[in-house]
Amino acid sequence: MAERFDFDRIGRRMPYTVPAGAMDELERNVWCEVAKERAMETRRGCYRLRVALRAAVAAVATVALLIAVDWYSGRRQVYDIAAVERAFNNLDDADRAYILQVYEDDLFINELY
Repeated sequence: MAERFDFDRIGRRMPYTVPAGAMDELERNVWCEVAKERAMETRRGCYRLRVALRAAVAAVATVALLIAVDWYSGRRQVYDIAAVERAFNNLDDADRAYILQVYEDDLFINELY
């Protein structure tokens, strides 16, 4: 087979041609795509950071609200019946009569079960 095939006859020409500047343009296009991908990764990172910060703020606000509610409920005054009677006795006659009338006309208090 080596006798029939002559490599000198084939020559050294390229089987394809590339226009001038095609490789430079290809390189520029590749770098543009790489820059776009990096920008997208940066945006994704910023988005994730914003979501994480919002979640952290919500968690802190929830804890603060729970602490405030607990603190407020501990400060609530408990009135005994003697304190209510003293306050009722300090009212003038017209106010006492009005409160008694509203109490007697209340549908929910007088409703039979």
